[in-house]
Amino acid sequence: MHSASPQTTQSWVRPIPGRTQPGGLRLFCFAYAGGGTSVFREWGTGLPDGVEAFAVQLPGREDRILDQPITDLNELLDDLVPALLPHLDRPFAFFGHSMGAIVSWELTRTLQRQQGLEPTRLMVSGCRAPQHHESWSLSELDLSDDALVNELRRLNGTPEELLQNPDFVSFILPTFRADLSLFASYVYRPGELLNCAVSAFGGNADPQVSEDHVKAWSELTTGPTEVEIFPGGHLFLNSERQNLLRSISHALPDLDH
Repeated sequence: MHSASPQTTQSWVRPIPGRTQPGGLRLFCFAYAGGGTSVFREWGTGLPDGVEAFAVQLPGREDRILDQPITDLNELLDDLVPALLPHLDRPFAFFGHSMGAIVSWELTRTLQRQQGLEPTRLMVSGCRAPQHHESWSLSELDLSDDALVNELRRLNGTPEELLQNPDFVSFILPTFRADLSLFASYVYRPGELLNCAVSAFGGNADPQVSEDHVKAWSELTTGPTEVEIFPGGHLFLNSERQNLLRSISHALPDLDH
């Protein structure tokens, strides 16, 4: 376990342009496997006034490319909790897509258990509810370069010309491999339910996450759950960004005083 210094805290939490003014609510966004804070760089103008928005930058990507990626969720949480705590002194909400949904959900559980803190709303996207997560042993998982490139191609979020570029592939694959290792080896452990409101979003053409998988998030909280299905595949958060941001904005409480 590593402690997070103030400098480390700054490296984890990045303001999203367009929503950097302090407000009544802080929103923290967690990207999908292989993604970084740039996933959310266009989000600021689509969020309501009174929301101060941040993206969480995990090690091993973008400007943290020299930091060792973390392949174990518990180790990630050991670093993430102390990095985020200084920012949780006012009402907050989480949004996570795919792997980011699992990270934000387990982070919420940890904060509730260890700190007595809970977001006003947890928003999970493009991800099966954890009790339906399929885990694999790393020996079963094909993490070869060719298999990872094919997976990126299947997700349809990376231009083909980049996937044909050896320099780009060698740059992105170590992070994607580490993230898939973390995601695949994750094992759901039943525990205390959350109390916060949950919004669960899915894509109607996502080959891995069905509407029933999305609806099952309601089983994990005593609070209200809202489910919305968007057009698109696994990375619908990019193709349906404006509509998703509208739904996120409606889900966030108005705490600007």
